[in-house]
Amino acid sequence: MSIPLISGLGFTEVSSAGTLNDKAGTAKSKLPIQFFRLTDNISGNLTLNDDSAHKKIILDTNGKTILNSSGSPLTTNSSTTLEIKGSGNIQSTLKTSNAAVASTGNTGTTVFGTSDSSQVVVSNIDTDTTVEKYIDSSSGNFAYNGSTIDSQGTTTVGGSTPNASTIFGSGSSTAYGINTTDGTTAARFIGDTAQGGSSPVGNGYQLYIATIGPNTVSQLRMDEYANIGIGGYSGSVSGHNRYSGTTNHQLNGASNRRLWWRYVRSGNDRRFVFTNNLVISCVLSGADPYDNVTVAAGASNTITTTNSTDGSFNITMTISGNNGSSQPYALAVVNSGTGSVNTDAYTGTLSASAL
Repeated sequence: MSIPLISGLGFTEVSSAGTLNDKAGTAKSKLPIQFFRLTDNISGNLTLNDDSAHKKIILDTNGKTILNSSGSPLTTNSSTTLEIKGSGNIQSTLKTSNAAVASTGNTGTTVFGTSDSSQVVVSNIDTDTTVEKYIDSSSGNFAYNGSTIDSQGTTTVGGSTPNASTIFGSGSSTAYGINTTDGTTAARFIGDTAQGGSSPVGNGYQLYIATIGPNTVSQLRMDEYANIGIGGYSGSVSGHNRYSGTTNHQLNGASNRRLWWRYVRSGNDRRFVFTNNLVISCVLSGADPYDNVTVAAGASNTITTTNSTDGSFNITMTISGNNGSSQPYALAVVNSGTGSVNTDAYTGTLSASAL
């Protein structure tokens, strides 16, 4: 296609990203009519600066594309409207935004880039994270460890606490099958009652079961590790022995008793609240702390990390899909400049902003 010779017309072929004024050159860029034609696919951004000499500006895609994976494909700051022609797609292909904080002591607000100020707020929370369970035993000799308590125990306190169902037997560290993530005094045997009875913790008796080493004594009196004393203790369970060569503890005493345990956690956790300010949903990934979590437009998602004061994170938000006009969504507008764009003569596909 040839360009007719028109007085005052500046014709420029464009094959790479950059500033259109510079590509036209000093003299040509001052002509009142500017005609830019793509001769190759563009990867990146085309910028048009304002020039009072411009009266008409045309950008012909000529079947070529302008794709920018990191932002807007166009930035026109011209006070004269940029008229786009042709069938080549002009799109931002930016689909992800990442936010990361390495400091484990982090609290506060972190804003994702190119996300309409979507953000994650990290805070410290103090909650009652105590879990209490009991087991009705028909035998006078009851062997147990953390997994036994978790699998057989009936929860009476802290059922809604994160990981309540497995708190006695799981954790980053254990002693004799008892979770010691919160220290060796967190898991406690608090006594026994008749079956059908309520928790005896008010009697002041607590045995720190994770502190009992193997073969330290053959039989431990029930007041060995009492933090207040033996007052009010029922006396039905006569001793506590750790078998040599096993991971179990054993309670020796009367039959048909209800045995009670408590796990007292620090309650010093981190709460992560992500807010999606986009007009479409996004998916959070990175497993730190979000892993394949979808958050609707304008919604928030909360994750509380149990037994942790680690406020660090590495989160990637990802979008996908098209709008009602089959334009693919992107985390950038097509034109990031202050000038206007006319697409009346354009037949290609623009990207749609998710912002």
